[in-house]
Amino acid sequence: MTGGPRPPLTRPGTGPQRADLLELFFDLAFIASLTLTSQKMAAEQTWTGIAQALLALSTLWAVWVTTTLITDTYSPRKRPISYLILAIMFGIMLMSAALPTAFHDHGLVFGGTWAAINLGRGLVLIRSLRGRQGQERSIRALVWSLIAGVLWVVGALLADPGLRLSVWLAALAVDYIGFGFRFPVPGRAALPQYQVTPEHLAERYQQIYTLTLGELVLVSVLSLSHQPFTPDRIAAFGTAFLTAVVLWWSYAGGAGATLRAAIEASPHRARLVQTNPYAHWLMVAGVVSTAAGVERIIAAPGQHPGSVMTALILGGAGLFLCGRAVLEHEVYGPVPLSHVLGVAATIILAPFAAHLSGLALGVVAALVLSGVVVAELLRNRRGSAPASVAS
Repeated sequence: MTGGPRPPLTRPGTGPQRADLLELFFDLAFIASLTLTSQKMAAEQTWTGIAQALLALSTLWAVWVTTTLITDTYSPRKRPISYLILAIMFGIMLMSAALPTAFHDHGLVFGGTWAAINLGRGLVLIRSLRGRQGQERSIRALVWSLIAGVLWVVGALLADPGLRLSVWLAALAVDYIGFGFRFPVPGRAALPQYQVTPEHLAERYQQIYTLTLGELVLVSVLSLSHQPFTPDRIAAFGTAFLTAVVLWWSYAGGAGATLRAAIEASPHRARLVQTNPYAHWLMVAGVVSTAAGVERIIAAPGQHPGSVMTALILGGAGLFLCGRAVLEHEVYGPVPLSHVLGVAATIILAPFAAHLSGLALGVVAALVLSGVVVAELLRNRRGSAPASVAS
């Protein structure tokens, strides 16, 4: 048989551009990693441990973002894209399994797998895009992946957890800088801006954020199921449910619900596409931190929180509000004053947390988040522009 022209890998330009079932299947692996990350955070008693958990979360988030960008450009129903997604899914599952001991016995599994995902993805795309637009981007991404991959493997071979953390932070910075600046290469012209499908991209971010809230719900249910049912634990469980509802309401009633229209209408679409991952990372990290704090509160609701637990509860709320403020700014322009005041409240309240019980601290964080959501609701009902700080 003589081969004719190869069919395009890109998504069709007409018709609905919804997320594929394979992408939702892939999300299951990411949600498993979020659960393990929140468990690691809940078990940690030191700032170094929290930093390790945040690095692991940021790395796994990079896997999700880069995979989503692939499926936004190329159809997941076409080979080899579908096979590539399944291979990356296996990789993120392997990284998740190694996450609890990534800074001890299984560093090479965690860091080496991420390096292999980057290199393998680059090689597959370069081969598949021969003679097609987009191959140069894949080549440049592979160059950056080689630099980062060396750091990931070197860090994994270091026995000292502190040194491993430092080298891996440098490796992650290379990954994020490469993506954020579109893989610059000295002497070569800058690559064109990312071309995206607004309907698909907005839906993917909406889906992953909602699934992240499912992780908070799951942690709350599992934590209570492993403890005797006492009034204070049931109150902590109710507070966790209220927090989950508020975190959903804030996103669904705000910029998250209009993300597609914002991408389509934005005169700075490329910038919005590039800031979306960082805004949603802040929100996802906030939810995961909150889930870790919820697990500790339900286990011991009357215990006074230490600095780490305070950071999980109030810091989680603050991270979420920072992410919402960034997203609000990119979608609507101004930053609502309510978000700024909410972040300030989490900082101001931190020194007083030692005088509260874990349950009381959870209630305080839920009230701060609720206050911001109520302010949003009143603003939307008035139909007036939000009070804002300079954008």
